Amino acid sequence: MKILKLCSLFILLTLSMGLVPLKNENIPLTKQELTDIFPDSNFRDVIYAYFPNEDITLSKLKSLDGEFYASKENIEDLTGISTLESIDSFIFWNNNIKTLPKEILNLNSIKYINIENNYLTESNVVESLEKKSVEVDHDLNFIPSEKSQYELCSNKTNISLSKNEKINIRSLLYKSIDNYANYWEPSKELSKNCKLYIQTNNPALTTISKDGYISFTKEGTYYIIASLSENKYTSSTVIIKTVVK
Repeated sequence: MKILKLCSLFILLTLSMGLVPLKNENIPLTKQELTDIFPDSNFRDVIYAYFPNEDITLSKLKSLDGEFYASKENIEDLTGISTLESIDSFIFWNNNIKTLPKEILNLNSIKYINIENNYLTESNVVESLEKKSVEVDHDLNFIPSEKSQYELCSNKTNISLSKNEKINIRSLLYKSIDNYANYWEPSKELSKNCKLYIQTNNPALTTISKDGYISFTKEGTYYIIASLSENKYTSSTVIIKTVVK
């Protein structure tokens, strides 16, 4: 009985000290385990595509090298990217990525990442990657710098409304794509993921809803300012003169 207890204690101590791996890296991962590693289903589908008709193991994921191409895949979450520790180039342009997970900073092989035309709003991880001498392409995002912004345009610069009449400002706006190839930026439409900052020259007489509808409680001339950034960069801001009768 004492021997059994001692054996059990030894096993627990060994596991707690990390001397025995809890899972062999060469054992095929289950669907649930892959989901735990890569929660984003679209990111996960790209992973599956790299291993057609074969089991995926942790060892294979860590050994995958070269360029990882995943553009226009509707990926939102890059959680799990640190598992791809041998990849040196990541291509994620034209997705729906809003944040870069800090785990990406644990990758030692990465030399280049393209995250252009996504929905990033903060630059901390981007700057940390650049400090590690990683080349980062991040144009056409929403990071607070004019270089990273879309050019915002409006179908109308002058509109007329009745008192308390509502208009959806988002419906008047579009992004300029004249400087981009069709395969790069195919649509002028503003995505629902695109946050707008809307204000007027007379907030006290203005009602603005979360979904972009605006109305005015008194007659007069107003100026609606819509921007892709709180910083109101010139290229990403439009002003619409509004006459309320």
